[in-house]
Amino acid sequence: MYDLNQISQTMKKRLLFTLFVITVISARTQDCGCLLPIDNTFEVVPMSLGIAPDWRNDDGSSEAIPIPFTFSLFGQDYDTLFINNNGNISFDYGWPTYTASGFPFLGSPMVAPFWADVDTRGEGSGLVYYKILPNALIVRYDHVGYFSYEFDKLNDFQVVISDGTSELIPNGHTISFCYGNMDWTTGNASDGLLGFGGTPANVGVNYGNGALAMQIGRFNQPGNNFDGAYGESDGIDFLDNSSISFSTLSAEYNQAPINVSNLCDTIFGQAGDTLVFFFYDDSGQELEFDVQDTSGYFNPIDPDSAGFVIINDLIVQKIRSGDRDITESSYALVIDPSIPDGVYSIVITTSDNDSPPITSTFNYTIQIGEISVNIDEQEKLNITAYINAGVLQFKGLEGLDVEQFTLYNSSGQNILQTNNIIGAFNLNALPSGIYLYTIKANGQLTSGRVLK
Repeated sequence: MYDLNQISQTMKKRLLFTLFVITVISARTQDCGCLLPIDNTFEVVPMSLGIAPDWRNDDGSSEAIPIPFTFSLFGQDYDTLFINNNGNISFDYGWPTYTASGFPFLGSPMVAPFWADVDTRGEGSGLVYYKILPNALIVRYDHVGYFSYEFDKLNDFQVVISDGTSELIPNGHTISFCYGNMDWTTGNASDGLLGFGGTPANVGVNYGNGALAMQIGRFNQPGNNFDGAYGESDGIDFLDNSSISFSTLSAEYNQAPINVSNLCDTIFGQAGDTLVFFFYDDSGQELEFDVQDTSGYFNPIDPDSAGFVIINDLIVQKIRSGDRDITESSYALVIDPSIPDGVYSIVITTSDNDSPPITSTFNYTIQIGEISVNIDEQEKLNITAYINAGVLQFKGLEGLDVEQFTLYNSSGQNILQTNNIIGAFNLNALPSGIYLYTIKANGQLTSGRVLK
């Protein structure tokens, strides 16, 4: 076992793991590593209609749960909430409704990472877990099935809410949605068949007055198609391994644009890649974009003429002839083929056309070099990190040729680098917080985060 008391800091490297999402041409969606491992600090949510200790149920809700911080939903403050089995958190009362409505709707205030007909009664379904921190609540829907008793397809997703001070959520935001593999959209009672079709699942936030909301997308089919928050229903694979964060501190009806792409804030790219970013804003608003790039290697493409769409994890240029028009809310960059290996920073600023306009700023770190791999050609590493009694341990390393392991604190400071993972690292000497890691094994790179 490694004891970090005995290891000196070796170098510093800027490595920002935050909670947005991205797609790189010729590579599958990058895993943003924002799903927090379930350990003995999590509890199963005690749901109505369920029986302890697993609380398996359909359409259940928790009792009112007090939280030790104030969560602001569009300026309305809450210190009590309800966790609902059907993929959302509500604030006035439990919300058993299993067929999702589009946002906004007149009804319960709600934060919905994935509002759909979750059913954990099937023997192959996982459960719903939660953890309360001084300034954040984490709810994990861990590989859950759908109505009725179905578990041939499972969804893995998480929501974190905060007062804006939690380092689990970047940039002072108050909400984070994070997704693993997402395999279904619709239960049988919502006109679904084998997990798809019927009334779409919904992702977003609802104030409850029928007017103020942030709808991010509606999903009722397989695939990666996505044409914005208020377009046609979209493909669930668009959410795979992605993350979205934003703030609901403002009570204004015009909210700041947010990034709903499927690129991580740390991008492992290659020369010649095309990066496409999608943004959410109120329906009908036009967005303007600006990129700050001191290196000169990231070149904007006019999406109005390019018409980029995502199909089967690839960015494909299509002629706008009957295809979905997604160009008003997308922004594309091409990485110059002559770019040298290294770490680069870009800043994308987007503004809406309201009066006055509201601007959002998104910071990205892009790693170009030998650690970037084309995971289309290799089996994805399946490594899970967890902390037990202050000791960082890993599952899935058996039989792998580990070339490098690096551990960072939440500021991106390198606190350990080794090519010899024995299997455990004692973190008891380190303060509580988020720790980030990268593991290069069998020629591939995987990354993630753990909460101490």
